[in-house]
Amino acid sequence: MSKIVNYSMANRGEIARFLPGTNLSADDVRLLDKMRAAARARQDDLDAQDVDWGLSVQDALEHLVAGRADSTAEWAGNAYYTALQIVIDHNGSDMSTLASYRSPITVFTTLDDQLSTAGVAADLLPSQYIFSGPPSEITFHIPHPVEGSPEIGCWPMQQAGPAIKAYREVLDRIDPDLRYELGELIDALDGWHAEWAVGEGSFWWAEDTSVFFSVVG
Repeated sequence: MSKIVNYSMANRGEIARFLPGTNLSADDVRLLDKMRAAARARQDDLDAQDVDWGLSVQDALEHLVAGRADSTAEWAGNAYYTALQIVIDHNGSDMSTLASYRSPITVFTTLDDQLSTAGVAADLLPSQYIFSGPPSEITFHIPHPVEGSPEIGCWPMQQAGPAIKAYREVLDRIDPDLRYELGELIDALDGWHAEWAVGEGSFWWAEDTSVFFSVVG
């Protein structure tokens, strides 16, 4: 079964203001209502598939908004990460798809090895941001999903520029079987970084803008 790697752009602070959701504005409350509707719809889809995580997506969202993720259900991490992705989706750009892989972690750790051998710095290797987990602005622990799916990654836009440059410099030294994957990653990062880099001063620009990754399947 394949897993799909998606990505979008969002501001970490915009997401963290809902976790916990204290001092929300009227607009924030209306947005939260939309998230609750999305959580119910996602749970309806899971119910139709007879998937039971021991914690509903709606309840997981309410936990996160209350500033906790303390369910003891074995699969609670799946519900929490699904609810968190709903928060990200409602505070970021439209999501795009990077690619579908049988094992994304295998692809990107192998790419890590190739890039490292070619001289790319350790803090620019892709697996450490694609699978990094929730943004650090969320101050309470959210348990990781069982079997690592769904997965969330977050990477500050400031680091995307150096990565794009480093990847392009070594592209012809990467195993030919992985050049396409690296090229797609370069294009994905560059699309958002180029817009962000020239957008300072625009109403939407923020220093904490980041690329968010979602691995599902």
